[in-house]
Amino acid sequence: MIFPYLDGEPIVPLKVKGGKGSWLEFHAYVDSGAGYSVFHGDVAKALGVAYSQGERVNMTVGNGDQISTYRHRLKVMFANEEFYAQINFAPKLGVGVNLLGQKSFFDRFTFCFQSWKKQLEITSKAL
Repeated sequence: MIFPYLDGEPIVPLKVKGGKGSWLEFHAYVDSGAGYSVFHGDVAKALGVAYSQGERVNMTVGNGDQISTYRHRLKVMFANEEFYAQINFAPKLGVGVNLLGQKSFFDRFTFCFQSWKKQLEITSKAL
C-alpha cells in the first residue's frame, strides 16, 4: 500500500478498537527509530481505555529525558490488516503527534520511505 505523506511527513492513518467495540481512526508518525508505539493519553480516553491500568514503562526520549508510559495490547486495523498491537500511552508525550514504532508494526510490515516522492510504501510480510 502507498501512503502519501501528510504535511510532508510520514504520518499514516490507523484504526484502533475502543473499549465499547467501535473503531476510531488516528494518525501516527512512522518512526523507525522508536522501539515502541507511543500515543497521547487523550487517545486512550477517546477509546475508553484507562491508560494508567496498563503496565507502567519508563521510556527514554530523544533528548535523553524519561517519560512514563502505560503499555496496552489493543486490536488495530492498519494497511488492510487487523491484529493486536502493543501501544503505550503517555500522559506527557512531548510531541504533537502519536508515534508508530517498531514493536508490533515493523515486525509485521516492511516500510519503504520514499521521501523524494513524499510517500511511504508499506508491504505486509505475510504476502
